[in-house]
Amino acid sequence: MIRKLLYVSVAALLLLLLPGTALAQGTTRNTISTVNQGASGIVERSVSFHVRNVNRSLTPCAVDGRRYTVRGHLTGPAAALANPRSVTLFLHGLSYGEFFSRYTAQPGYDFAGKQAAAGHVTVTIDRLGYGNSDKPQGDAICFGSRADIAHQMVQQLRAGSYGSSGGHPAFSQVVLAGHSVGSIIAQEEAYSFGDIDGLMVLSYSDTVVSAAAQQALMVATTQCRAGGQRSGGTSGPTGYVYFGAATPAMFLAAHFYAPNANPTVAATTAQLRHRDPCGDILSYKAAVTTNLAHVQNIHVPTLVLLGGRDAIYPTTAGTQARLLTGSRSVTAVNLAATGHAVTLHLSRNTFQAQVSQWLNGHGFGSGGTVAMPTGGVAAGAGGTARQVPDRSALPLGAGVLAAVLLGFGGWTFRRAAHTPRG
Repeated sequence: MIRKLLYVSVAALLLLLLPGTALAQGTTRNTISTVNQGASGIVERSVSFHVRNVNRSLTPCAVDGRRYTVRGHLTGPAAALANPRSVTLFLHGLSYGEFFSRYTAQPGYDFAGKQAAAGHVTVTIDRLGYGNSDKPQGDAICFGSRADIAHQMVQQLRAGSYGSSGGHPAFSQVVLAGHSVGSIIAQEEAYSFGDIDGLMVLSYSDTVVSAAAQQALMVATTQCRAGGQRSGGTSGPTGYVYFGAATPAMFLAAHFYAPNANPTVAATTAQLRHRDPCGDILSYKAAVTTNLAHVQNIHVPTLVLLGGRDAIYPTTAGTQARLLTGSRSVTAVNLAATGHAVTLHLSRNTFQAQVSQWLNGHGFGSGGTVAMPTGGVAAGAGGTARQVPDRSALPLGAGVLAAVLLGFGGWTFRRAAHTPRG
């Protein structure tokens, strides 16, 4: 068993090292489609949002005020789009892109597709500065304008005024979901503009951050103050850096709990990672400080979900949930044996089921389900969602795999909780 796991983990690492592979060349990307409706009844459309990079949120930070385009996809059942009601707008965190919630490099990990099969409509995007969306200078955007841009997208979803490769339905209910620091943005939008119907805070805490993540913030801040790098490494605007993910192995250590992850999926995800705009890095502390002062003014139903083995925010969902004293309904869920990348672990189906159950329980579901397209939901999900944290011991073979993946990077995230200074 140990030998087999070693072979699997070494194979995953070879994907990162072999110069002849697409992964080593950094060319693997999610397939971009325009309109796709199969026999399953699931529709996928390319969408775009024309926004202004302005900051009318409660987080003080300077931006360039220019116009840009945010691009992504709308995925949902044809029936729900014919009679639109609820939609979830998903905001990814640092290092990620739309691929976090619309991962198609390996079958069975497309969160938006599985949500559609469960009857839900989801909009997934590359935030400004990432993937297929426009890229400003890295210091020309900040968490405050991120919240404003999210607000503009929410309004366009309500009005049906966004661009689309097919129809562009208007939705009467908009749920805003943030993963990692995407949760900073989602919370900012909620208390600054008050125009959403539901909120998801995923893999995030305003008060507990690992020592390694704090160190990564210090390193990234120093690099940003020195000018940063180009967004694409050798091309694109300047002012971008990797946040704690300068190498694939560093990313793996921070984002995946190896015993509950497919090594190929983890390796592919590490190669897909993006550099982050310096404006986000430099406005992080101000955004957290603003959150702590205002999250009690969020009144909509909120789901707080955290992986039980999150190496960046090593706490429980209840830690953040207890701050949301103004919400009329707060649900805290701890997903056992799961790291930071909650959509990309073997427990992904449990995560999706928890999200779907919460949406349905708060009136944000369409009430119907359809068949998942070929290559959709995979069997064998691990982990369970609980209301208490799970800290079970590793089996021997899984521990060997963890040691290979984490030790390869030479930078292990410590699990001791620390409170940031703001």
